[in-house]
Amino acid sequence: MLSLALGLFLSIVQGATVAAPVKITLDGRAMQPGELIVVTVESDQPSSVTGTVFDRELHFFSSGKPTVWQALVGLDVDLEPGEYPLDVAVRAESGAKICETRMLRISRRAFATRYLTLPEKYVNPPAAVQERIQRETAKLKAIFSTVTERIWDGPFSRPLPGKVISAFGKRSVLNGQPRSVHSGVDLRAPMGTLLKAPAGGRVILAQDLYFAGRSIILDHGLGLYSHFAHLSAYKVKEGQVVRRGEVIGLTGKSGRVQGPHLHWSVKLCSSRIDPMALLALLGVDNRNAVRERPVLSSRD
Repeated sequence: MLSLALGLFLSIVQGATVAAPVKITLDGRAMQPGELIVVTVESDQPSSVTGTVFDRELHFFSSGKPTVWQALVGLDVDLEPGEYPLDVAVRAESGAKICETRMLRISRRAFATRYLTLPEKYVNPPAAVQERIQRETAKLKAIFSTVTERIWDGPFSRPLPGKVISAFGKRSVLNGQPRSVHSGVDLRAPMGTLLKAPAGGRVILAQDLYFAGRSIILDHGLGLYSHFAHLSAYKVKEGQVVRRGEVIGLTGKSGRVQGPHLHWSVKLCSSRIDPMALLALLGVDNRNAVRERPVLSSRD
């Protein structure tokens, strides 16, 4: 795993007040589209932290210590290569404030192409269902653009044991026609496999969607959502709060699919990220992993 990090120790004088040293760390598999970055800010005295990236607010949460804060950054699958500023402001208990900018240097990522043959109604939907598709699209957009209080606590786990049979980011060609990117992963799952919540969350949607079939969306909080598609049955209701490992549904083959499996997609403040990146950074098996921390240069 490639991990990305930077450390910065500094002090500034604001009148007669000296700010505490601050360390900013970035962890991730790679600085590429579809990846997750964990931002950690550490101070030697209690503080509060705010920040922005991609012209959006960063949602910092406490690690349990008053001197350590974290935030998640999603690099959308269609994010263009280039440099993007990440701004952080730390206000110490003393009142002193430190403002720093770091550049996220995003490199290009190549994705494979998959070719699928599906019923024509799912490739070129008839006019009779266009209104339904537009209504569902608007509803999903509203859900994923909403940021709520943090619900998950602790590591994430796989929703079921099946291996990945279709990776994140593949470009789809349906019946010979280019279509949108595969914004999640497909996991092998025979009909009726138990689907378990990867982390705590609130069931924000349990509904049959035209393309995704029977779907469950969990709101983990702070703009982080899991979407499970093509189910055969629900074991939860909308509004219900679930814990990690709780059974929430059964896998199936509803919607636009060729056979039974689980489609799991993750969105962070509307950015489409690889669920495997989420597990790599926040997963049960990796949360105590020792990572090298190469230094990234800051912007002057």
